[in-house]
Amino acid sequence: LLPFEEGSMSVDFLGCSFSDHLNLILGAIFNVGGISVIVDSVFQDISSEASVVSSINNGTISLSTSCFVGISVDIPGTVFVDDSSTLNFNLDNFGSGNEGGNGTCNSIFDEGSGL
Repeated sequence: LLPFEEGSMSVDFLGCSFSDHLNLILGAIFNVGGISVIVDSVFQDISSEASVVSSINNGTISLSTSCFVGISVDIPGTVFVDDSSTLNFNLDNFGSGNEGGNGTCNSIFDEGSGL
């Protein structure tokens, strides 16, 4: 394995539940240069300084059939993809009652695409 700052991982989150986490710093999933696949998972009642799911340093993230409810983050985006990373796919996800930094983005903030 490479050191954390160099990034290395490939993790599939299938049918996972992340709930009732308050005052997190890096969110529930923080992908640094790796590959994250999130399918049929629930993120509920989470507050964090960073997005609940983030991908940075040339990471790749794929999201499908997952639910984001009652999320409060300090930066834009319930999900954050930095300009060096890739949102591989975003299919049939659901979000409700989420708040992103100053109300600017409460869903996926893809820094590279400007969306």
